[in-house]
Amino acid sequence: MSPAGTPEEPAAMSLPEETKRKKDPARRKKLLRRMLIFLLIVAAAVWKVMGLLDNSYFVDTFYQIEDEKIQNPMRIVELADLHLNEFGEDNIELVEEIKRLKPDLIAMAGDMINQDDPDTSVVVTLCRQLVDVAPVYFCYGNHEKQVIRVEQTSTLNLELEELGVHVLHNRYETINVNGNIIDIGGLSANPGTMEAEYTQRFWQAYLQTENYHLLLVHYPQYFFSNGELLGTNIDMALCGHLHGGQVIIPGKGGLYHPLEGFFPEHTDGVWQAENTWVVLSRGLGNHNKVPRINNPPELVIVDVY
Repeated sequence: MSPAGTPEEPAAMSLPEETKRKKDPARRKKLLRRMLIFLLIVAAAVWKVMGLLDNSYFVDTFYQIEDEKIQNPMRIVELADLHLNEFGEDNIELVEEIKRLKPDLIAMAGDMINQDDPDTSVVVTLCRQLVDVAPVYFCYGNHEKQVIRVEQTSTLNLELEELGVHVLHNRYETINVNGNIIDIGGLSANPGTMEAEYTQRFWQAYLQTENYHLLLVHYPQYFFSNGELLGTNIDMALCGHLHGGQVIIPGKGGLYHPLEGFFPEHTDGVWQAENTWVVLSRGLGNHNKVPRINNPPELVIVDVY
């Protein structure tokens, strides 16, 4: 009781310091800004990851090769490892870009189909359009070889030939490209283990000609260290198969391929393997459980002069 006998009023209580901070408008704005910045960073990271996984578009990769055997410049467009992928309806985006590039010849270096998918109409439709752009040459990859030669469940080769595509299954043709006499061949088998007599005859006859040798061969490892084709008189080889190593690590290159393991010797690009310029495409599609990461599909353009 107070001295006057009246009830004592309770003393005013101050708010806890933490409550004051929560009610501080400036503090609240600062927290909101931090949250917004965090959300923007997360969104940017997600966008970046999605971009690394985006295989809905393709990129053009240009290479220039100088060779004294070539008298007049020629342009080759290489497609490899499409695996039934499409860029626009009926691959119209791919076709329009190839038209724009004005190639002298179009080379398909194998695995344009999937061996576990009987519908090859994507490739047939694509080739039907491309034969009106430039001569088209096609060699088997492991997927074509499996269904056409081993299982004999596909007539893709016959369908392509009816369209005017030059299907080069262990054979070659002599062609004139802008005044350059070219022996263009397609090798579907490992030359070190060829069993068919006609294949051996093709290979020996092909190597003995004096013309410029352009070889479509799906497997680049034949030109790796100790490869079976090192030291032959192949002037240029167009290859695929490794899909760029599936995952491209900046500064390191391709990560993995089932047949080559981690960090294959080469996963894309151009290099000179003794006598041969090797052009290795990352390919336009995928058929592996490992996704393509930081590895957009690739259309390769080779200017030879």
